[in-house]
Amino acid sequence: MNNKKIIATFATVVPILFTTYASAQSNDQPLYAPYEGWPPCAVMEAAGEQMPDGRVVTGVICRSNPFIPDSDKDGVPDDSDQCPGTPAGAEVDQVGCPVDSDNDGAPDYLDQCPDTPVGVKVDNAGCPLDSDGDGVPDYLDQCPDTPAGVEVDSAGCSLEKEVEDSDGDGVPDDVDQCPNTPAGVEVDEMGCSQPVVLKGVHFAFDSAALAPEAEKILNQVAESLQANPDIEVIIEGYTDSIGSAAYNQRLSQLRAESAMNYLVSQGVEQSRLKAVGYGEKRPIATNSTKEGRAQNRRVELHKRRAGSE
Repeated sequence: MNNKKIIATFATVVPILFTTYASAQSNDQPLYAPYEGWPPCAVMEAAGEQMPDGRVVTGVICRSNPFIPDSDKDGVPDDSDQCPGTPAGAEVDQVGCPVDSDNDGAPDYLDQCPDTPVGVKVDNAGCPLDSDGDGVPDYLDQCPDTPAGVEVDSAGCSLEKEVEDSDGDGVPDDVDQCPNTPAGVEVDEMGCSQPVVLKGVHFAFDSAALAPEAEKILNQVAESLQANPDIEVIIEGYTDSIGSAAYNQRLSQLRAESAMNYLVSQGVEQSRLKAVGYGEKRPIATNSTKEGRAQNRRVELHKRRAGSE
């Protein structure tokens, strides 16, 4: 090759290339370089080639690959990175977002339960929710409302032995403070009923007849029951302790039925009422005085659980 041609070529090209290099450097913006920190153009020597004055022939080679920064250093350049703030060391996909292998919404670098089944609700650590805190996740828990501290099996159900409820009132025997509640009577959390003693509905000695004052009170009861058609009532009759227990049992039943029949006559459906006599049991006053015995000859109302016999 003719050295003069080479020289001429370089003489023509070099000034242009140097101008480009100088312009890029002056703006301090390396627009063309394959690696960060490299200049956009490099001065190269032509081996074995010399100028007429003995100087080595040189030229400038500019690189065409643009340098694009990768701010979070995840291997995905900023112009393609859809998750530009990825923490150092987190594995990312092709668009720079943290990998979430089990698709639970918690990226692998935060996920403490990386094998969560698809569709299971998880907490911020990527672990399945356990709403009742029994150690069994919700998606496996067959008893989701287990009380705190109760030991459970693999299905999330209590391992404690079931406590008996002898009187069938819905309150277990170890809590029930009134263990012999009559069938069907509604009770509180301690297993005890809350009777409504109809003050004024008392009976003369050895009688089941309602006095006019008692009828006035029962009229009010009838109005209340008609206004609340979902309420069912047990009417309990009682006596004082004078006379035999068998006689008093029968008399108390007649007193309960007397009050029930009056309520029915005032428009209350009989299917909502039940009359039960308890004789001289459960006194509310002493039977050693005339006044106390009068209080014991009474009728009580108990709210009954709907549908109970």
